[in-house]
Amino acid sequence: MAADRDLSGLPHALEQAVPEPPQDKRAWRAWADGVQRARPAPLRKQHAQALVTHVTQLVQRLGAQVVGLYSPLGAEVETRDLANALLVQGVQLAYPRVQPDGAALDFVLATGPAALQPRPRSRMLDPVGPAIAPNTLDLLVIPAQAVRPDGTRLGRGGGYFDRYLPQLRADAVTVAVCPAACVVAWQPLEAHDRALALVCTEAGLAVLG
Repeated sequence: MAADRDLSGLPHALEQAVPEPPQDKRAWRAWADGVQRARPAPLRKQHAQALVTHVTQLVQRLGAQVVGLYSPLGAEVETRDLANALLVQGVQLAYPRVQPDGAALDFVLATGPAALQPRPRSRMLDPVGPAIAPNTLDLLVIPAQAVRPDGTRLGRGGGYFDRYLPQLRADAVTVAVCPAACVVAWQPLEAHDRALALVCTEAGLAVLG
């Protein structure tokens, strides 16, 4: 079933002030990583619970059947509880996997986080099995170092999601996951940077753009 992009009723994301804004992407990433790592455990838990509450509601609202998730790295928000909640709803889950040559990203169906396997010489966990077509995904939930109010996502710098996002269906819904403090007007923007539709912070779900 294709997702219906009617997102009316959701609040719009508000830009947060940064007293001394970094001057380039590398500095913005370092700043955002510091913000995420400085958050106390209760706030991280609150964010993970907000993700469960709001994304499961969004899935029901959209009628989404295949949802792309991520396995967190570092201080990224945990998605295990969200995965379990979606499985209870009968949703199919897919997780990202970098292709063997390192050039691009695929998504692969998985029965949940327990089915992911450690990548050799890496902290990352990978799904096992054949890649699915990007147009299979109804909803994609991905981490962001920061996100602009217009939706433009700042990632870790590998460009994998920037290359993958244009392959999604036009009606697929995308959700960035980052702290409210990281909804900021980071810059400079580049031609390959991609915008997402929504952001889920510890405060809830909001529309970007």
